[in-house]
Amino acid sequence: MKINLFAVLSAMLFVTSCKKDDAVTPAPSTVVSFTKTTVTGSQFAPLFEHQSVVFNSKLWVIGGRKTNTVYSNEIWSGTDGSSWSQTSTVGPVFSTRSGHQVVVFNNKLWVIGGLDNGSALNDIWNSTDGTTWTQVTANAAFGIRSLHEVIVFNNKMWLIGGDGIGGTKNDIWSSADGITWAQETVVGTQFSPRAGHQVVIFNSKLYVIGGYTATGFKNDVWSSADGKNWVEETTTGSKFVPLYSHQAIVHNNTLYVIGGIIGFVTTDEIWSSANGKDWTKQTAAAFGTRGGHQAILFNNKICVTGGFDAASVVKNDVWFTN
Repeated sequence: MKINLFAVLSAMLFVTSCKKDDAVTPAPSTVVSFTKTTVTGSQFAPLFEHQSVVFNSKLWVIGGRKTNTVYSNEIWSGTDGSSWSQTSTVGPVFSTRSGHQVVVFNNKLWVIGGLDNGSALNDIWNSTDGTTWTQVTANAAFGIRSLHEVIVFNNKMWLIGGDGIGGTKNDIWSSADGITWAQETVVGTQFSPRAGHQVVIFNSKLYVIGGYTATGFKNDVWSSADGKNWVEETTTGSKFVPLYSHQAIVHNNTLYVIGGIIGFVTTDEIWSSANGKDWTKQTAAAFGTRGGHQAILFNNKICVTGGFDAASVVKNDVWFTN
């Protein structure tokens, strides 16, 4: 199934012109290569802007978009990435959505915000088993939000940036229970408003990486030990170009940036860093160019699912690092 990438990104009015840096041979310990997993039986449909998490020793794929206009609230899980089963929910469940966030917090799955057929949401749902869901709130304090990031850090859920009322945001909210959210007061400078970015925990700090703004795309990297005081990590050498709809993940003490969209073109680039400042370009990803995908650490391997390629073909393939 093909999508119209320009339609997906119609709210973005500016395209950054970028020059790609030459590759540097990565250290052997940081090299990653991917192999496609053969799926047996049924599985999730081709999806983008979905979410993948690890919960109860299973890999879960939740929600996303099948086409420009067809949204999903399907829930799929599997123990090995090759066999999948769709969860039959009991009772009320969250609406179809993409650009949402799913995290594991206090032994529950949490679904937070997103877009439902173009309408932004700020509802929050949780579940202890993926089958029975409870709406925690229909209107969280942070307001409608999509293509935001939520991460568990210092025993709280943290929501950072995203698209909301008035455009892209750089606000930071935290919650110890998923019900009551407090906006954090940033001290000094911080990253600009953005969406389609990534947030990871690396070396015991929060890292904000890339994304899009009202005026273009970003490849800046910011870190914080407390979510309030932020420092931009200065790079002296080569680095990934401004991009969004990418994935960032930490594995074996290395930070990786995988795929994404440069302008309106998906990329197959993989970059790695041991410190968040100095970056090395790796061999192009075997799964090809990809945006709107997911990368998650499962059974000590990086697993990439779904997304769309340079031809705007939506995927449901599953790849693991070797």
